[in-house]
Amino acid sequence: MRFTILIVIICLCTFQNRVKAQSRQDPNAEKILKEVTARYKKILGFRAEFKRESQNNQGKTMSISKGNIVVSGSRYHLNTGNTELFCDGKTVWTADARIKEITIADYSPGEEDITPERIYTFYQKGYKYIFIGEVKNEKDVWQSIDLEPENIEKEVSKIRLFVDRKTREIRKWIVYERGSNDREEFVVEKFQTLPAAPEKELQFNKSNFPGYKIVDLR
Repeated sequence: MRFTILIVIICLCTFQNRVKAQSRQDPNAEKILKEVTARYKKILGFRAEFKRESQNNQGKTMSISKGNIVVSGSRYHLNTGNTELFCDGKTVWTADARIKEITIADYSPGEEDITPERIYTFYQKGYKYIFIGEVKNEKDVWQSIDLEPENIEKEVSKIRLFVDRKTREIRKWIVYERGSNDREEFVVEKFQTLPAAPEKELQFNKSNFPGYKIVDLR
């Protein structure tokens, strides 16, 4: 599963021209990203609530949904309302409430897939990045960075992150679709670090889904 979990992204305008004009990564963006990575590497696990907003290429809202996720290493439990995903690092269980079906599959992310354990390091390979500027948000100041895949065949044309200048937490991100420029905006509404893995929340338990059909694709 391609992941985009807890990050922020804003406008585009000058991004492409500025990236093409430079032959190396932006040192300001690199410094911020390294600090973000260092912070999250210290965390044993986290719980987050987020809002997802689908927008067209003009920025008009098409749909809004909310979800939550618990992560510990490669293990996670993602709930988006109609769908719940459980992953123990080897197997993924996907429970779809609309059709009352649970699909079981091997967990085998591709080299470039953005997974929970890679969310804070994926930029290190295959991406150009540049510091865009600072944005005030209520009492906080967010620093925005654009990430652009070097592979122009990727479905995503760019990702814009918003990082809290003080805490180095990723607060929001926007994913832009190549070609259409439609976008998905994710905002982290709550974030809590965990001292240990919450075993009960991370483990798939069939008894919590009575009446669901099981489809084993392994």
